[in-house]
Amino acid sequence: MLTLIAAVRRKPGMTRQAFLHYLHHVHGPLSAAKPLGVRRYVQNHVFDASFGAEGDPAHLTVFGRDAVTELHFDDEDALAATMSDPYTREVIGPDGAHFNDMPSALALLARPAAATPPPPSEDDGRVKVLHFPSRAQGVSPDDFTARTLAAHQVALSRDEPHTKAVRAHVHHVRVPGAEQALRHFGGPDQQVYEVVTVLYYDSADEALTHFPAYERSLREPSAETGRFYDPSRSFALYCREVTIFEQP
Repeated sequence: MLTLIAAVRRKPGMTRQAFLHYLHHVHGPLSAAKPLGVRRYVQNHVFDASFGAEGDPAHLTVFGRDAVTELHFDDEDALAATMSDPYTREVIGPDGAHFNDMPSALALLARPAAATPPPPSEDDGRVKVLHFPSRAQGVSPDDFTARTLAAHQVALSRDEPHTKAVRAHVHHVRVPGAEQALRHFGGPDQQVYEVVTVLYYDSADEALTHFPAYERSLREPSAETGRFYDPSRSFALYCREVTIFEQP
């Protein structure tokens, strides 16, 4: 399974409400009308966010994001067939310009790893936090990925309230390549993120209360992980998930 993840923000002059309405009720149905090789299409609507670390004199990157798209594919062939299809190139792609600030879009192709999927839920209050940790200077991508996963395990192994609040998690690890597919969203010059960690919580209050403690624990170096993480260029998006479609 592969997941194409795109963190986007609204185009200039557009309110967040108008952006989310268009994304959900116009762009979503356009995509659902012809799913092609997309196994599952999820929109994550951002309702809050945090950027950088306490004490930063200034944010070092333009972080503001309004939504994160997840497109799930069975394999690279399904991805390639979808992105090269005329419907994608002539309908879905051009429609993005109606709501997406294309130059700032941040996209990556990833493969799920070390996942504890959330159980099915009818509770609309459940939220997810998508954490985009940034690799510290001098740390290789492979080393960063391994140390991120190790630090996550250390953080969740503690008997503390912020660990008990996490209901499930999924790590999306970047797969190199797929530049053509990523250009569909714009933003070719954006920073590369090697891992996106998704944490699930029962409510917005639970996420807003407990995720900061989890994130701080990642910044505490240990013998196993050392200093691998640059919080100044990292960000977290608090989201409500909307499934547009899921093919059997």
